[in-house]
Amino acid sequence: MILEVNHLSAKYQNSEKMVLNSVSFLLEKGKKLGIVGESGSGKSTLTRILAGFHPYVSGKVYVENRMVKASIKDRNWLSKKMQLIFQNPLSSLDPRQTVRQILEEPLVNFSSLSAKERKQKINAILKEVNLQTNILEKRSAALSGGQAQRICIARSLLANPEILICDEPVTSLDMTTQIKIIQLLKNLVEEKKLSIIFVSHDISLVLELCDEVLVLKEGRTVDYFAAKEWGNVERHPYTKELIESTKII
Repeated sequence: MILEVNHLSAKYQNSEKMVLNSVSFLLEKGKKLGIVGESGSGKSTLTRILAGFHPYVSGKVYVENRMVKASIKDRNWLSKKMQLIFQNPLSSLDPRQTVRQILEEPLVNFSSLSAKERKQKINAILKEVNLQTNILEKRSAALSGGQAQRICIARSLLANPEILICDEPVTSLDMTTQIKIIQLLKNLVEEKKLSIIFVSHDISLVLELCDEVLVLKEGRTVDYFAAKEWGNVERHPYTKELIESTKII
């Protein structure tokens, strides 16, 4: 098991309000877990906890059997194991850097490759995310939303993570670009055998991409099931509401 979360509870920072209440789930190596729920359900706080950026008040988080918390030591270790892709790609990129500098950063931080080897890696990853090398000297302001998100995905993959956390990665994109990014993620995850956590308020995207689904409502787990069993009559009423709202059935 690459990730294990046991009875995790957490508060908002500088507040006594609980945002997560005894949440538990497992993630096997090479599997895809979808976390779905409306705004305020605790999805983004959960991803920040997993990446070591937000403390939790009770429960345990294990990554490769190592218990992790929101400490600098654990955060540095986690950055080599997992990478995050956020909702707004343009806000995730340094506007002062060129695409080349953005993509070179994880290679400098997480590898001992020569300049020539880094160039080869960057060219190869651009091909994988369906971008041309002429984009390398551009800055984020010159990129479309889809291009920017592909660069964010490429940057994450260059860190060679074992877990990819995607926090609403297509919400800010138009429908056509959403479909292309989802297909890209599916292809990359299958090719690289990555484990993935895909966070969304759209259960149809989660069901399309993921093996298992965790449904959060007001910080609590209300459903947890294999994606292929989404039509089971025993689904929680809130899950059924989410499914009906997307017109899957």
